[in-house]
Amino acid sequence: MAQARIARGRGRPPAGEGIDGDALLEAALCAFARKGFDGFSTRELSRQLGVSHALLNARFGSKQDLWFAAMSHALVDLERDLRQIATAPATDDLEALRQGIVRHVTFAATHPEIQRVMSHEGALDSDRIRFMVDRFVAPLKALVERKLHVLAEVGRIQPVPYTTLHYLITHGGGGLFASAVEARLLGGKTPAGAEEIQQHAEQVADIIINGLTAKPTAAHS
Repeated sequence: MAQARIARGRGRPPAGEGIDGDALLEAALCAFARKGFDGFSTRELSRQLGVSHALLNARFGSKQDLWFAAMSHALVDLERDLRQIATAPATDDLEALRQGIVRHVTFAATHPEIQRVMSHEGALDSDRIRFMVDRFVAPLKALVERKLHVLAEVGRIQPVPYTTLHYLITHGGGGLFASAVEARLLGGKTPAGAEEIQQHAEQVADIIINGLTAKPTAAHS
């Protein structure tokens, strides 16, 4: 049976021709963040974008493959930046840690969908959450843990598990952007604009770094 085509205006290319791949993946990411994996519909996305469902399947295969592609598309620049910060030979380890926190939080401001997707996925074991950990989290975790170990060994910070730091940054510093409605109901204001976002990220980094470098109390000792 011939593939049905979506009605189009004069001069518009046939559904799927000349589609902007970046726009498609960004729209998919927003849909996954809003509805979760199970609630997401590739047919609905194809109608929204004005492309054929067959083209979407031909380009990405399964819905899960589209999920992998959308998440990877959003995270590849962050991964590159964090790796460059962590491996820069001239950067002090504590300063590198601070720069990494700032970069992570500014990324969360421009990509709140990532945290919303992870809130769906993080509670359940699946190929998707394992992909995220294996592809993005674990390699960077190894770099950060080495810095945490060195800094703790020479007494510059208190020992801290990587997972504690990870969730302070992602759900703490970045959570404000993913939960903008809740923040507003609490009387807060989600930072908007590059300057406000940078100020928020710097404040989050200062709080975390100051906490790590503070001398432990007698009770903690």
